[in-house]
Amino acid sequence: LALVAACGGDRGGGGGVDDGGGAAPAAPIEATDARGVVARIAAHRGEPVLVNFWATWCAPCLAELPDLMAGPRAFRARGGVVLGVAMEQMGLDLTDAEAVAKATAKARELGLDFANVVCTTDDMVAVREVLGVELGGLPQTLVYDRAGALVEQHEGMATKDEFAALAAAAER
Repeated sequence: LALVAACGGDRGGGGGVDDGGGAAPAAPIEATDARGVVARIAAHRGEPVLVNFWATWCAPCLAELPDLMAGPRAFRARGGVVLGVAMEQMGLDLTDAEAVAKATAKARELGLDFANVVCTTDDMVAVREVLGVELGGLPQTLVYDRAGALVEQHEGMATKDEFAALAAAAER
């Protein structure tokens, strides 16, 4: 899978995603399939949205998450939305509950302050088809404008400044 191929790091490490605020998630992280991810994105129509695909076993993903919190801080203050999608089950034999537990633990550890879900569709071809995008490797960030149109994709690690620029693209 292209997403797995682009992501280095230890795939056996701890896990995590966060759904909200500060050192502990504001809301529980839920498991959803690719169609559920699309529904989460669609629920924010009228708002600019950054969707970041990551996994606890992906070292570049974990390395960029602090910048994902910091870069679009002003964007979020203006009503922009950041959604994390943990692809925790790709290539791993985890139950949904195990994947959610790993993602939640990592989110708490990192103090993620944006919403996250665990995608239970572990076939990236299927995820690409449902999202209607050409996803590549992890990490991956999709940028949607207020009308819900995909306006930009960023494959690979992004810096704080790159996340700020992606957020600006969503607001145009």
